[in-house]
Amino acid sequence: MNHHPDLTSLTVYLGSGGKAPEIFKQAARDLGQVMAKRDIRVIYGGMDAGLMGVLAHSALEAGGDVLGVIPTSIRDRDFVQQTLLETNCMIIVDGMWERKKILVDEGQAALALPGGYGTVDEVFEFLYWAQKGFHDKPIGLLNVDGYWSPLMDFLEAVYKAGELEKSVYERLIVEDDIDVLLDRLAKHNQGRDPAPLRGAKTHISKIEESNLMPTQNPVIIEDASIESLYRLANALVLKQLSKITRAIGVVDDDRLFAGLKLWIYTAATQRFITPYCPDMVVFADSRAALDAAIEHHIHVSVDLHEKWEGNHAKPHLVREHDPEQK
Repeated sequence: MNHHPDLTSLTVYLGSGGKAPEIFKQAARDLGQVMAKRDIRVIYGGMDAGLMGVLAHSALEAGGDVLGVIPTSIRDRDFVQQTLLETNCMIIVDGMWERKKILVDEGQAALALPGGYGTVDEVFEFLYWAQKGFHDKPIGLLNVDGYWSPLMDFLEAVYKAGELEKSVYERLIVEDDIDVLLDRLAKHNQGRDPAPLRGAKTHISKIEESNLMPTQNPVIIEDASIESLYRLANALVLKQLSKITRAIGVVDDDRLFAGLKLWIYTAATQRFITPYCPDMVVFADSRAALDAAIEHHIHVSVDLHEKWEGNHAKPHLVREHDPEQK
C-alpha cells in the first residue's frame, strides 16, 4: 500500500566510496527498506559501490522498485548494479550529462545521503536548475550523525547575507529522521498537478551542458551565489577525477565560507573524499592573497582506486603550469 501517493519516486544522491563508517551504510540500508515499505521508487546512479550499492541491495531485498541510470562508458564494469541490468531496470545513456538530467527527470523530489564532492555537486546543480526554472522540486538532506550540519550552517549564512535566493534556500529540507524527511518531501507535492512535472521534464531535456570551466586558468570563485557554488563543486569533482589540473581558489573576504571548509574536512574525516581532496581548493581573504597562494599551488592527483578499492595509492603532484591531464 502506498502511504504517500504524493511521493511515488525519489532521486537519491549518495557516495560511491566504500570506506564510509558503518553508521552511514546503515542509514542507506534503512532508507532502502523504508522506501520499499512506502512504495517509493528509488532512482539513483546505478552503481554497486559504496552507499549506492548498499541502498540498491536494501531496497531490492525489501521488494522495492529501483531504477538505475548509467552512462554507456561504464556499462560493462563490475561496479555497476548487475541485478538492475539483468532485469532491464537500468537506463543507459550517452554520457554523464544525460545521466544527471535523467536522474532529475525521473524523481518527483530528490534526497541526498552523505557523500563527497560528487554528491554536493549534484545537490548544488539540482538547486541551480530549480533557480533557473527547469523544475519545481524539493531536495532533502538526510543529516546522518550531523554530517550535513556544517554545509547547512554555510548555506544559512549565505542566505542571511543575501547571496542565496529565498526560493532556493527554502527548497532544501533537512532532517535526521528518514520518515520525517520523506513526509516533508511528500507534503511539498500534495495537490500538485502532474502536468508541471511533465513540463519540467521537457525543460530539463533541453538544458545544454554548462561551460562551468572558463578557458582561463585558474578557476576563481568570488561570491556565494548558487551558480558559483555549483561551479565550485563541479570544478572540485573534475579535479578529483584529474580531468583538470588548474588551481581552484575562493575569495572569502567576508568569511562566509567557514561552514563549507568545515564540511570539506568532515567529508575527508568520514572518508567520503580522500585525505588529499581538501588541498584541491585554496581559500583566501582577498584576491591578492589568493593569487599569491595559487602561484605556489601544486595539483594533487588522486588515484580513485584508493576510494573505491581500499588500496593505499600515493598522490601524484603536478605543478599548476603543467598542461592539463586528459
